[in-house]
Amino acid sequence: MIQKSTHLNSPALSDVLGESCSSEAALKLITRSEETYRRFQRFPEREQKKILSFIEGQRGLKITYDAFFQTIMSPLLHPHRLESFLSELLGDRVHIERILPREGLPMADETGIIIMDILLQLSNGSRANVEMQKLGLYFPGERGSCYAADAIMRQYSELKNKLKDKFSYKEMKPFYLIILMEHSSTAFKKASPHYIHTEQTSYDSGARITSLFNTRYISLDTFRSCVHNIDNKLQAWLTFFSSEEPADILKLITTYPEFRELYQEIAEFRTKPEELITMYSEALAIADRNTIRLMIDDMQEELASLTDQVAAKNIELAAKEEKIAAKDDEIAAKDDEIAAKDDEIAAKDDEIAAKDDEIAAKDDEIARLKAENEKLRILSE
Repeated sequence: MIQKSTHLNSPALSDVLGESCSSEAALKLITRSEETYRRFQRFPEREQKKILSFIEGQRGLKITYDAFFQTIMSPLLHPHRLESFLSELLGDRVHIERILPREGLPMADETGIIIMDILLQLSNGSRANVEMQKLGLYFPGERGSCYAADAIMRQYSELKNKLKDKFSYKEMKPFYLIILMEHSSTAFKKASPHYIHTEQTSYDSGARITSLFNTRYISLDTFRSCVHNIDNKLQAWLTFFSSEEPADILKLITTYPEFRELYQEIAEFRTKPEELITMYSEALAIADRNTIRLMIDDMQEELASLTDQVAAKNIELAAKEEKIAAKDDEIAAKDDEIAAKDDEIAAKDDEIAAKDDEIAAKDDEIARLKAENEKLRILSE
């Protein structure tokens, strides 16, 4: 049995996650339920090792899986946690007024509908969706726009039904779409070392027009690779979301002791392997679906890239063919010019030959006249 340490002032991992146990004891907890053990055996070896290490008390548990994120960050049970995170991220005091239904408008997706992880209405009337993704999917802008459009249309319908003829668009409040990604897509990786990507709407004329869209993508992988200290509360939250490493856990609770409660809540799963592995199984199923979707998006991206490459090659070949045709025309023109020169030279040769004949005739005439003159000279003597 796992026992929690009572020395809460000691900066040791056991103060947070409880006293450690052996691998045999951890496995014994899992095997006390046949169904739990069967599920555990179906996990990839890497995931099995992570679970065992967590139950042993050697490391924390990353909450980037959807089920764990919604449990630990539940706005129903722990609204102050999301309020703290959102306040730090948005730079303003946030208070959650109510939790909104997650299901939205029909959408051509594998789920058939838009489902937001945690959809909230804040005390100032604005709304926020907080979503955790293991894999940052392709086309984030397009997907995010669909999520935002759905939430804004929900707000519009509610206000329209409530206010009826008194409705005015000025009653509409901003919508904040916040997506945390454990593994962000290439578009975000290229923006490193920036790990928070905030959408900004502006017009080339400088006109100030209010937009209801407020999107923030957070690349947890970039954060982990670029930020090594905890300098503020927002970085503390991102460390909590992105790392289960003992050193990070101890550093975080030393700087911000309030996170001890969250880690201890996570640690309760050590003694509940049935619940832990059930949630893990569901989380892996979601991750698998997202992986498949990512592969499909990847293939679509690759196909689009290949199509663009073929089109570029065709344009390049067409340009080369035009150059070749132009060269052929140039060569043909040169051939015509050479032929004209040859004709001109032949004409000159004929002219020269005619001149030679004329000169030869002149020479013959001169020789004849000389001969006659010679005869006359002799006769005159």
